[in-house]
Amino acid sequence: MDIYLLNSTPFEGVKNLILNEIVFYDFSVNLAEFNALIITSKNALKALKQSKNPLNFDLQIYAVGENTAKEALNLGFKKVKFPKKSYAKELFEEFKEELKELKCLYLRAKKIASTLDKDLLHFGVDLTQKIVYENIYKESKNPLNHPCIIIFSSPLSVENFLKNYEIKDEDKLVALGKSTAKKLKDYKNLFICEKQDLKESVKLAKSLI
Repeated sequence: MDIYLLNSTPFEGVKNLILNEIVFYDFSVNLAEFNALIITSKNALKALKQSKNPLNFDLQIYAVGENTAKEALNLGFKKVKFPKKSYAKELFEEFKEELKELKCLYLRAKKIASTLDKDLLHFGVDLTQKIVYENIYKESKNPLNHPCIIIFSSPLSVENFLKNYEIKDEDKLVALGKSTAKKLKDYKNLFICEKQDLKESVKLAKSLI
């Protein structure tokens, strides 16, 4: 049974299905004007790196999860926090009180699945948002061999998949996290990878063969 991953990260025994393209925006920002930087995706950090804006490595970073936090540390940032669970809602609940005391910059995608921006603003956080990249749908003509196991890495990956393919009753679906699982709630054979980690989702998928 073939395993398809809707992500470009390679894994042995897994076929990558690329149905999106990341477009990075050119933007300018003065990080010295802010006390905190909120990051919910590695792509936001890539956009920041590509933008050629001067980086303030002493800026407090709030990352959505451990993998994004590691990316921030690799980039050179020294002070990085992330919630116990890799969800934007968890980031808000865990850090909202301290975020309210700071001037915050949120670097984000054009379209986001969470309500983090609304939650922060409603709570009274001094928040500036900058859209720094966009996730664009890309059609695929590669056929799928059913039955198969499909790993969905984000809510948007579900949307993109359904524009191009259909899910058969005999297929097994692996959702990376609860937000992605919500998009698949009407389908059979749904398995949720509670830890938002691609390696864990691939491990789960391989156990279903």
